[in-house]
Amino acid sequence: MTQSQDLPPGGIEALTAELLRLGRQLDRAERPEDLANVLTPIVNRSHGALHLIAQIFDVIATTCADFGVQDPYANDLQDLCCDAYSDLTDLRDRFNGLDEQFRTFSPDVTRIPRGRRPVRPW
Repeated sequence: MTQSQDLPPGGIEALTAELLRLGRQLDRAERPEDLANVLTPIVNRSHGALHLIAQIFDVIATTCADFGVQDPYANDLQDLCCDAYSDLTDLRDRFNGLDEQFRTFSPDVTRIPRGRRPVRPW
């Protein structure tokens, strides 16, 4: 199987474990800076989760190209994976630095406890 330089063997399992850890950290977030700490490993342009997930689709697309001669359906899957790669890299580029925006909040801003939050109109 083709391997991306950014996706080492076992990288998918490590990525999954990291995303689960970040989900737990998100549940405990009390301040905007806590959210920044959750976002940093997701949006980091060079080695964040969005980047690594994009690399997974790149590897799958490359592998599908190897099967394309034998099964035309693999070409359709390759196209879908290429689209996913492109969309994810666009998101990665768009959200790069989003974590830093959360660090600009005043240090005394804290999370409103559940049950006391205003109802959103949407």
